[in-house]
Amino acid sequence: MTDLRIRETAAPQDRLTEKERREQVWEDWWTSDRLDAFGWAALFLWGALVLMAQLTSFKDDYDRWEGWGVFFVGAGVIVLLEAAVRLPIPKYRSKFGWTLFWGTAFLAIGLGELANPAWYALPLAAIAVVILKDALTRRE
Repeated sequence: MTDLRIRETAAPQDRLTEKERREQVWEDWWTSDRLDAFGWAALFLWGALVLMAQLTSFKDDYDRWEGWGVFFVGAGVIVLLEAAVRLPIPKYRSKFGWTLFWGTAFLAIGLGELANPAWYALPLAAIAVVILKDALTRRE
């Protein structure tokens, strides 16, 4: 009888399985980051614009038009802008390193397609910056 009463008064979160708890934490983390939602929306909008330019005669006006290159340069700029907004806001700062990495990786891929393959070295530098940032800010 006592065991039944304990179960009834236990908080609903106590009755969750480990998998359900992890999913709830992930959902809370994902939905609480509005900046990420704005970033994804901007990326999809940019992709739609590039696709429309690719499918119409707009691209014919440019000699060096490469659809994927243009998309990745724009995506890199969008993600780097998101990283610049993340840095001063403590609530969003936890994803700064990876946002910086992905922004530079996208930018390097795009510039490698449009300008020069030497730009492919930029993600390596971004990885180094992320590693150094984590090493310098880690508390022991």
